[in-house]
Amino acid sequence: MNFNTFVVRFGLDPNNFKEIPSDPIKTDDGFIYELEEKIRKDKCPFCSSNLIDIKGYYFESIKMTINISIKEVLRIKRVRYKCKNCGKTFTLELTGISKYCTVSNQNKILMINDFHSPITFSDIAKKYDVTKATTLNIFDTTFKYVKRRNMPKILCIDEFHFSSQFDQKYCCVLVDYETKKIVDIIRSRQIEYLRDYFSHINENERSNVKYFISDMYDGYSTIRNSFFPKSLYIIDLFHVIIQLTNAINQIRTITMNHNVFKGSKEYNFMKSNWKCFLCRAEKIPNKFYTYKITGECIHYDKMVHLCCLKNHDLLNGHNILMDLYKYSRTNTYTEACDFIEFIAKRLIESQNDILKKVGETYNKWKPGIASAFAKNQTNLNLSNGIAECLNNKIKTILKISYGYSNFSRFRKRVLLIDQDF
Repeated sequence: MNFNTFVVRFGLDPNNFKEIPSDPIKTDDGFIYELEEKIRKDKCPFCSSNLIDIKGYYFESIKMTINISIKEVLRIKRVRYKCKNCGKTFTLELTGISKYCTVSNQNKILMINDFHSPITFSDIAKKYDVTKATTLNIFDTTFKYVKRRNMPKILCIDEFHFSSQFDQKYCCVLVDYETKKIVDIIRSRQIEYLRDYFSHINENERSNVKYFISDMYDGYSTIRNSFFPKSLYIIDLFHVIIQLTNAINQIRTITMNHNVFKGSKEYNFMKSNWKCFLCRAEKIPNKFYTYKITGECIHYDKMVHLCCLKNHDLLNGHNILMDLYKYSRTNTYTEACDFIEFIAKRLIESQNDILKKVGETYNKWKPGIASAFAKNQTNLNLSNGIAECLNNKIKTILKISYGYSNFSRFRKRVLLIDQDF
């Protein structure tokens, strides 16, 4: 290989080195390439004097690995100078190699590109044959701060589990519904952290938010009322439905353990086919259930109905759930409010403590739930599904890294990865 081509391959300047033919030295896991720095006439970097002499030589090893299976090391014979005027010793800079650094600038650029990919710091360190501490140092030095995105028109807000520490057990993620990108991640969903965060955002920017979507967490409601009062508040329907499905599942368990005989067809069906009680009617499998003791075959639809007849509360809760599923989301906000009020009344009048609690929750969050059930002015059925989806990606980053201890580093990494995905 031509000397100039060889040196340029590593991102170095051929003018800094003597053109001495040298074959690479083979090692067990790669190669060592040897270069010798040219003696240069330059000024002292301390006093700018031209009176400099050669004090001696030393060897410097630079890791140039760009292939995980082949480790390449550049061993350079460096020149150390001494100034006659001020008496200080020094070395001259080499293009492509930072002072006091064992990683080439070329490899740094490749590592920085990898920081935008969903791979761990440990894997990046292994890829370039450096320590994890070096990798983290390059990351922290390069990305001192990653700017958040601007407040979007449709803001989704959700949380995810981050660590066991009290002040960052659940972090809060802000998502742009339209671009499906993360706006920012807040250290904690606790109200004091949320207040401090949104109070530092300009009021004009906050006014851009026309729709505020969240689950039924009081902290989010408080933030919406304080900082986004003109936005339309929408409660994610997933959390509305799951309130009732969880209640029905509890009643199903109670019915199975107290209202039917163990080993009966109803008991066996409720135990093994619990999902049939929580899904839409059309999602119930179109097949027959066979009771092995008697050989009796009954369609799944009929079995769900027979089981519900064993407990009036189970039947009532299941019927209300089916009504929620059937409700048309093309109705107006007023019609949706009336519907939620009607559903809540039925739940409260059931006299079952589990269902009553759901009904009271629906009453408390009625405006936000009604906004979710009614098609808004943009003719969109808005939900927090985008935030939930991105939450899964965030959890994957946490999982493959076995968690992060540094929230600031974690936030920057997620935002960088989200830029390219």
